Amino acid sequence: MVVFKNSLPNIIGVFNFLKSHFFEMQRKGKIIMKKKKLIPFSIAKQTLILNQKTFDNLIKDKKIKIYKNDNLDSCILDSDLKSLCYDKKVINNSKKDILANLLSFESDKKNKKDEILIQKIKELLKQYRKDIKVLERIHKKYINNVDILNDDTALVAAYILFAKVINLLNMVCLCLEKFYFHSCSLLRIIDETIDVAEYFIISEGTEKGDLALKTWFREDFSPSNSICREELSKYMGSIIQNKPEANKELLDTLYQLKSKMIHPTRSIIFEGLIYSGKEGISLPNSFDYKRCSYIRRIYKLVDFFKSSIQTAFQGFFFCFYKKMPLEKGDKDILIFINDKYEKNNRFAM
Repeated sequence: MVVFKNSLPNIIGVFNFLKSHFFEMQRKGKIIMKKKKLIPFSIAKQTLILNQKTFDNLIKDKKIKIYKNDNLDSCILDSDLKSLCYDKKVINNSKKDILANLLSFESDKKNKKDEILIQKIKELLKQYRKDIKVLERIHKKYINNVDILNDDTALVAAYILFAKVINLLNMVCLCLEKFYFHSCSLLRIIDETIDVAEYFIISEGTEKGDLALKTWFREDFSPSNSICREELSKYMGSIIQNKPEANKELLDTLYQLKSKMIHPTRSIIFEGLIYSGKEGISLPNSFDYKRCSYIRRIYKLVDFFKSSIQTAFQGFFFCFYKKMPLEKGDKDILIFINDKYEKNNRFAM
């Protein structure tokens, strides 16, 4: 669970550290839609495969009503989005934006902007690896505090799950270093693994939570992410005295933003399109089968990857700061690294 916008006011204890989870939750004057499904702009734009400017103009020209969900995201109705999906003008605009993006990527090569972006990617990945190594070191430090073969507790389950999280973080770094765009498919797996760990921690001692934990250990079956998000939303709502529906809506939106990356959706596959000028006609006529041809695509993904790294640090702190418990020095390091990412929390694809 991580939020890519603004943070909540300070909340006592761990939620000082997890402030970025719940942005603007305590603001007044929320517009609540209970019956009609709302689609945030970020998801609608991705679905239609439109640039930001084209999307904004579309909403204005079509005079589509804008709503606010419980998290104050600008949204349109699901029914309006479906109509836009089949609108011929919108489809044509999408084609134009796809071609315009490809031409822009080609321009990066000619103007040697790629060289600058490659250097930025190297610097970011170097920092990511350094931070992930810190998480790995702290995780390994507490191996003697858990009995991974004999104790079927939430603490042990979370510890095991974070071994996978750290492995996946390193895997993404390696794939991005080699410019493989579809490494983005791993980001939601990272987030979901963290959600399961957090769910086990907060639900231990409850009938539902203990059953899920027992099933995970004995039947090798993981609770669904929808169940984890719902329970985490209720828990966070009880802490900050906010409506659990608002928290769930926030987590659902973040989930959807990354879900397109793991599913065989057209918009993500089109990130592998390559431009070609043939016989005077400019068109995309091929795909990347190995490394990504356009560095800016990878740079944007590398920047977006920050969200999963920050989520990992927040989740690790959340799960272990009391349960383990973590030593003060380790707590301080985790908070320091989280705050570093918090200062640069622009995560946009």
